Amino acid sequence: MEKLRDIIEWNEEDGLYEKNLIEKVSQYERIVIFGAGIGGHKTLELLKKYGFENIVAAFSDNNERKIGTLYMSVPVISPNDLRKQGEKTLILVSSTAYDIIVKQLTELGVDKHDIYYFQPAGISLNSQEDKAFIKQHIDEFEKVYEILADEKSKKIFKCLLNYRISKNIAWLEEMKSDIDNEDGQYFDKDILKKYDFRDGFVDGGAYLGDTVEHFYTYFPNWKGKYFCIEAGKDICEHLEKKLKKMQIKNVTVYQYAMWSSKQNLCFDTSTYGDGAGSRVSDSGEEVRGIALDELLENETVDFIKMDIEGAEREALLGAEKIINKHRPILTVCVYHKPEDFFDIPLLIQSIVENEYEFYIRQYRYGQSETVLYAMPKSRLIGR
Repeated sequence: MEKLRDIIEWNEEDGLYEKNLIEKVSQYERIVIFGAGIGGHKTLELLKKYGFENIVAAFSDNNERKIGTLYMSVPVISPNDLRKQGEKTLILVSSTAYDIIVKQLTELGVDKHDIYYFQPAGISLNSQEDKAFIKQHIDEFEKVYEILADEKSKKIFKCLLNYRISKNIAWLEEMKSDIDNEDGQYFDKDILKKYDFRDGFVDGGAYLGDTVEHFYTYFPNWKGKYFCIEAGKDICEHLEKKLKKMQIKNVTVYQYAMWSSKQNLCFDTSTYGDGAGSRVSDSGEEVRGIALDELLENETVDFIKMDIEGAEREALLGAEKIINKHRPILTVCVYHKPEDFFDIPLLIQSIVENEYEFYIRQYRYGQSETVLYAMPKSRLIGR
């Protein structure tokens, strides 16, 4: 078996990511940043650092709620209005939906030469920092690479690590055919069809109900309980309204932050985009944190999904009893922190030894929406 450390691009040159951006930007009179979110925020901050803020004409975004508003004091325009910006306008795509956006922009008549991918969210702009981190933890990364259950997982894992070090878009292109539709995030049919789950789905990080909609699309005959867990008060209120309209039975909403124990936490709902990136932080509204072991102590739990913006490890520690008792399917986001890539699968493996098989699936072109599927052998159909 090939060793992960032997197929990593240990790039020695640093600063290329910023340097290449500045060289590209210098050729244009105007810039539109596509993506009025975390990536776009970081991109504008970097452009300000180099004195290019005066040529940033607008943000653009596919989120209709953002169009016509200001983001970082810059107007947000519709993609349909991009051509009105005139020639010598560079579209900086700071979204991990890059491949989808490029297709959209070229269909709108934007020259592909005037589209440039720069998505700094979730990565260090200093290649040496990422390289040093990966070198420091190469043994842990190697352990995870060795236990991944299929070649698709290994390919995604390899490409994402190489991209983190090199910032070479060729690594994203290499795994492009392995990026799945985001509507199926957490619910890979080819994986799940082999496993039995009938009751107790935990929607950790339910947000505004996107996962609820997708879940019942994939499993329309679901008759088990469905537990939505979301920390933000305003988000929970929106979620409750949506569920009322959907008229789905057996759905319960809990206003908590999934954590390792019961305690009060700070929850930042404003810094990261329009609430989709809300997370436990050092500041923000006070919310109640709780361990899943306590919250659902008397419930059957067959399936746990977690997309909780970096709190996944703490939440797994708070679900050790449930994992030991019920052996649920786990679909967990592993892109919020650099260490999550190895820390989360190795933690699950330590909670119940020799029980889980691991798969990696990717749902965005870039370093976000990476999901670990931890599949319990005891739930295999026909075992």
